[in-house]
Amino acid sequence: MLEDQPQRGLRPETLDLLTVEEACEILRIGRTKAYAMAKEWRTSGGTSGLPVVDLGNILRVPRSALEELVARQAHASAELPAEPASPREPGHGNPKRPRSTPKRVRHVDQLDLFDPPGPG
Repeated sequence: MLEDQPQRGLRPETLDLLTVEEACEILRIGRTKAYAMAKEWRTSGGTSGLPVVDLGNILRVPRSALEELVARQAHASAELPAEPASPREPGHGNPKRPRSTPKRVRHVDQLDLFDPPGPG
């Protein structure tokens, strides 16, 4: 099938329409997250999520819409008021954002990765 064949000689930065995988590489997010955002775009009627164009069984991300999304998000982030720094007490997390799962700490000595030396 034609859509399964790679476009030889074309680099993602030169294309007007990107695959979802190419868009997730640009955004530096995972494939699952990118498809979830594309679904959000489709179900929200284009009010939120990753902008996609439905070409039958193929989804494409317009480069201009992707650039606009990033610019809009960067602008919105810049307008947020800075939260005042508050001293934290030991053992207390951020009260605004409770942690759903405890942070796992791995204590691994690199030497533990190797088998202990045998006798003699």
